[in-house]
Amino acid sequence: MNTIAVGWDLHRKFSQVSLQRREDGGEIRVVERARLEHDDLPKLRGWLQKLPAGTPVAMEGAFGWPWVADLLTGLGLDPHLGHPPAIKVLAKNEAKADRCDSDRLGRFWLKGIFPESYLATPEVRQIRERLRYRAALVGIRTGVKNRIQAILHRRGVLHSFSDVFGKRGRAWLDELELPVAAREVLSGQLRLIDLLDELIAEVEQWMMQNLEEDSVVQNLKTIPGIGLILAHVIRAEIGQLVERFPNVKHLVSYAGLAPLSDDSADRRGRRHISPVCNHTLRWALIEAAGPVTRSRKPPERLIKLYLRLSLGGRANKNQAKVAVARELCQLVYVIWKKGEPYREHPPARPGTQQRVAK
Repeated sequence: MNTIAVGWDLHRKFSQVSLQRREDGGEIRVVERARLEHDDLPKLRGWLQKLPAGTPVAMEGAFGWPWVADLLTGLGLDPHLGHPPAIKVLAKNEAKADRCDSDRLGRFWLKGIFPESYLATPEVRQIRERLRYRAALVGIRTGVKNRIQAILHRRGVLHSFSDVFGKRGRAWLDELELPVAAREVLSGQLRLIDLLDELIAEVEQWMMQNLEEDSVVQNLKTIPGIGLILAHVIRAEIGQLVERFPNVKHLVSYAGLAPLSDDSADRRGRRHISPVCNHTLRWALIEAAGPVTRSRKPPERLIKLYLRLSLGGRANKNQAKVAVARELCQLVYVIWKKGEPYREHPPARPGTQQRVAK
């Protein structure tokens, strides 16, 4: 067990650090405090290089931590990320200041109560960077398409295209007669879609050339609604090993798809999903649930779940879609851990008796 640790309170322009030591009697004493400016890297490196190799550095998983983690790793130190909501609970009713925050992080580590989060490797973070960039571009493109639909709606223009942004629909939009202002705005929005399509295609081409379609990705692709791109997204967001989640419930919670209760006394509150999660992973699973809910073919179990919760597609469709995404998340865990492709009707467990149809 370490006898020294560094608490690192990260900010945008500087970091407040606290080097602490646990004495033989168990008392934790602050050895040194420092304010390290991020624009003075030589001084920052100089302070860190005085620490023994392998010294644990405890910091919150706040925005901007990756470059600090890479710097610490490169200097032979041992960075660890803390889960911000859990740290906030542990620090309840304690003083709030930069110096107190850094002291607290180091003290939690030395006491063995530091609520640690997963620290992705630089390789995984680089893949996530590109895949999240693609997801952001797709979101922007969706917003542009919605604004084009709004232009048509304001002018009372109707169409019969299943996809107005397809080949025939685009030709119709290019020739559509509108007032001057609406025509110019529509043309600009269409050019923006073309640019976004090019950028998305560049990312997808990089994925095809650089991302290995290993056995995990191949098995994930067999799950209904999950194609090659979503398989890579799910693979990157979960990380290298699904075994870091003790069971399927932990992965569902990490994806923010576990229903939370809001009950008090005799009142039963509405169930909802948590905002504290991996938002990209949740987006990917809900995105995968879309084709499943629109299909009327196998997987029968998922379709029945959606129809039951949405009253046949007449109400609560979003809640039902989230429930399907939660089922897909459970399938991801089982299939990844077992290393087997998805089967609509899995084989019976050894020792169980098969029902004979009469």
